[in-house]
Amino acid sequence: MSMLLFKNIFPLHTRESPTKLFSENHDSAFFEYNISSLKKHKKAKKRFCCMKSENLGNPQKCLLKAVTDVAAISMEKNEVLNTPKSSNGIGIVEFFEGKNVLVTGATGFLAKALVEKMLRTTPNINKIYLLIRAKDKGVAFDRLRSEIMESKLFKRLEEMHGEYYKPFILSKLVPVVGNIHEPNLGMDIITAHQIAEEIDLIVDSAANTTFDERYDLALEANVNGPCQLMMFAKKCKKLKLLMHYSTAYANGEREGCILEKPFTMGESITKEKVTSFSPFTKFPSLHAMNEMDLVSKLKNAITNNSLGQIMKDLGIERAKLYGWQDTYSFTKAIGEMMIDSMREEIPILILRPSVITSSFREPFPGFIQGFRVIDPSVYLYGKGDLPAFLGDPDCLVDVVPVDLVVNATMAAIAKHGYLQSPEVNVYHVASTFVNPFSLYQLFYYCYEYFTSFPFVNSKGDKVEVKEMKYFDKISDFSNYIWEELSRQHSVQDLTEKELLKIQMRFKRKVEYLKHFCKLYEPYAFYRGWFHIGNMRNLMEEMSEEERTSFEIDASKINWRDYLTGIHIPGVKEHELKGGRLPS
Repeated sequence: MSMLLFKNIFPLHTRESPTKLFSENHDSAFFEYNISSLKKHKKAKKRFCCMKSENLGNPQKCLLKAVTDVAAISMEKNEVLNTPKSSNGIGIVEFFEGKNVLVTGATGFLAKALVEKMLRTTPNINKIYLLIRAKDKGVAFDRLRSEIMESKLFKRLEEMHGEYYKPFILSKLVPVVGNIHEPNLGMDIITAHQIAEEIDLIVDSAANTTFDERYDLALEANVNGPCQLMMFAKKCKKLKLLMHYSTAYANGEREGCILEKPFTMGESITKEKVTSFSPFTKFPSLHAMNEMDLVSKLKNAITNNSLGQIMKDLGIERAKLYGWQDTYSFTKAIGEMMIDSMREEIPILILRPSVITSSFREPFPGFIQGFRVIDPSVYLYGKGDLPAFLGDPDCLVDVVPVDLVVNATMAAIAKHGYLQSPEVNVYHVASTFVNPFSLYQLFYYCYEYFTSFPFVNSKGDKVEVKEMKYFDKISDFSNYIWEELSRQHSVQDLTEKELLKIQMRFKRKVEYLKHFCKLYEPYAFYRGWFHIGNMRNLMEEMSEEERTSFEIDASKINWRDYLTGIHIPGVKEHELKGGRLPS
């Protein structure tokens, strides 16, 4: 696999904290930073002898082109990055007063963080209906109590209200038994009618986020779910806005600077990437119903036990055919298309976060629920089980803390809720454009952290880690892993039976790590970065007070401090329950 040309534009292979791309004189600062960074980059590359050498071309020309392209895009989008801030602001807090909101995917990480922020900063909101999968109302209430009311995420809110916390929560949050995949979102007729009469806003946070999920299950969650949601939204008489969470990686295999453009049914990334073709060239046209019909026919035709694997393979195959990395990003894009095709006069807001990580500041630093996208890699590295990675160290890793996503959500909802224009507005909630962060930086900061605060294994020994090595071929990666295992475990003086047993264990581990890295491969060699023009405009429309209370500026994050001081400790506290590894 060839290495990325993307590094020619943003060479970030340094141990220094990244600087902002935009400053008072962002063109010259950007140019000077990258020239100096490139010199360090060339020296640093010598440490990675396992990677292929590559002609970097003319760095000054590449950088100048990047700056020119950014400036042109900014002019085209009418962006003024340094304009004075609005004194009146958007009116975020005022907008949510008295509103009734329906939230799907209500017990997920992002939805819970949003609910907490709405309750804490806009206490005059009326009702928040939480769609929860449960067999009855009693189970739904139990989930509300155990997963939301008693969650550590809500401790700050509990401290604010003291003994009145429980009554306050119960006066605002209404658990609703439902399933977004079903008509009326799985609600009973009376509840569905009541909610349709009352709600002002819908926040759709329900999704299946597994990269290589079965195609039928991914379509059901990420395409049929939005379809059912849109049918219900049309029954809502007071609806001012429907906000749908997608992902920045719904942009598939697009490269370079990716703009905040909505999808329409029939689009294909494959067709976009072809620069020349004959008039007779045919490209597949992507239509949601065709994909669902294909899956339905296959499920009816397959009667043996291989259906699960066939559906997994089919998802990846269809994604690649149309120009997407995996089943998850592919079906999220189709879900956007479904919403657009059904919206009619409903105002739609689509937020596309990149990789969501633990909270940066609110309600407290480091809160996280579940292993997020980067966390399995960090965990395996800290355990000493992942000494190498299949990826380009200069590839940009776009991460954004959950509280920035929540703040952007509330600000954008308020802006477009006031406007109520019957159109689709798309926001990338991402960091690379203003605060680039590389794969090398990610693992080097992990190296710094685990050197100072190592995991402890079941024997009580501290786990030692080394600097990550990078490979661009899976064969080289697997050979290195095998050599490392052989070095760590002596095979001398073993019987033939013992040797065979340990070799089988090595093989299983190598195969597991190969599969793991192949899953992340599209993102570890990713060639695009996400433009955030709409986010920058949103920031300029916020008042000084709103910009403080609803922080959305990712350029303020120092990635070393965040990763080593907030994120990894947060994952250890909330997901690993301390520094000792499970036996």
